Formats: sequence, structure tokens, C-alpha cells
Amino acid sequence: MSLYLRLVLIVVSLLSFIFVVTNIRKSKVKMDTTFFWVAFSIFVLLLSIFPGIADWGAKMVGIAAPLNFVFLLIIFLLLYKTFTLTIEISRLQQKVEELVQNLAVKDKEDELTE
Repeated sequence: MSLYLRLVLIVVSLLSFIFVVTNIRKSKVKMDTTFFWVAFSIFVLLLSIFPGIADWGAKMVGIAAPLNFVFLLIIFLLLYKTFTLTIEISRLQQKVEELVQNLAVKDKEDELTE
């Protein structure tokens, strides 16, 4: 991994970490929902500081270039996060539908009792 790329990864991971922590401190997001992003930025920071990890991982998986391994790993992590968010959205949509149905039933019962 080139020195330039390592510096870019370090700067980007530090900026993303600062961005997440700032939003937590401003109470814009909850701490438990941002754990992934804090861990992700620390992970990218470690990969950029210790490029031997990427070299070792690339050799283990059989990828020729460590940079390709880093990109592949980041893509897999983001796909995982997208999938878990999709599950959470589906669960929340189901809860909203149940709440709307319960509210409609309650409103109808209130109309009948009046």
C-alpha cells in the first residue's frame, strides 16, 4: 500500500471518527446505533497504520494486491451494514402498520361508544 493511500485512509478514518463522535455529543444520534461506525473507522485506521494486516489478509484469501483486499473488506462490511439496516427498516415498518391498525380500531371503538 502506498504512503499516499495510507495517509488518505488515516485522514478519512480520523475525520469519520470525529464526525460520529461530534454527532453523538450533539445528541443527533444514539450511542448504540453508531457503534458500527466507530468500530469501522477504527478498523480502517488500523489497516492504514499497519499495512501488514492487509498484506497478510490478501495472502490468506489469495488476492494479489493488499489494496484490493482492503477495498473488498470495506465493501463486505458496508454490505453487511446495509443488510442489517434493511432488516431494521422492515421491522419498523411492521410496527408502524400494527400501530396504525390498532389506532384505527381504537378510533372506531371510540366512535361507536359516543
